Amino acid sequence: MGSTALPHPLVSLPKAPPRSPKLALPVFSSLHLCSSTSSRLSTSRAQPRGFGSPVFFPVIRRSREPAVLVAKSSSEEEAAAAGDAEEVAVEEGETLANQSAVEEESKVSDAEAEAKPPRKPRIKLGDIMGILNKRAVEAAEKERPVPDIRTGDIVQIKLEVPENRRRLSIYKGIVMSKQNAGIHTTIRIRRIIAGIGVEIVFPVYSPNIKEIRVVSHRKVRRARLYYLRDKLPRFSTFK
Repeated sequence: MGSTALPHPLVSLPKAPPRSPKLALPVFSSLHLCSSTSSRLSTSRAQPRGFGSPVFFPVIRRSREPAVLVAKSSSEEEAAAAGDAEEVAVEEGETLANQSAVEEESKVSDAEAEAKPPRKPRIKLGDIMGILNKRAVEAAEKERPVPDIRTGDIVQIKLEVPENRRRLSIYKGIVMSKQNAGIHTTIRIRRIIAGIGVEIVFPVYSPNIKEIRVVSHRKVRRARLYYLRDKLPRFSTFK
């Protein structure tokens, strides 16, 4: 058998245009600078020696900004230090001024205290009545002295009756109690009249009383002899 040739259509594929050879771009490693420094990259266009499109080559140029920043930072630090020094100087001046003012005020106060006379003691409102009573008692004792009267004493009182000033009434009895109240001091006298106990209250500093005389002293254990009201009349009698 012979080989049979099949008819194949001729297919023409379009050819791609020839590509220009790629040029390897030089890569420059970025320089690692300090954080305080910065760099600027500027590119310049250079004509390639070969064929093809123009290629841009990076060119590194160092700027002078770090020096400027350092100078600025140093100037700021100097300014801050100068400001702190000024504040400290101002505070010291203020403290000195305050101390001098305090010293002057103390001197002035001392001088005023030495110059002013001592003040009189102030009289309180609650002490006014006590002072008045004391003065009244002193005045009454100057006119008529009052003896020391105690409970249980036998006293004799000469009283001037307002209706008849020419006559003096004489009262004699046992002192049952004494109530101290300044100018209003009173004594209670008990005596037996017609077999009946009679009690009379006399103000010690009354102007109607011309004389008070203690006849005799008796020792008693109580400050008030109110128990004599329940006793027999013979306990309230005296010679």
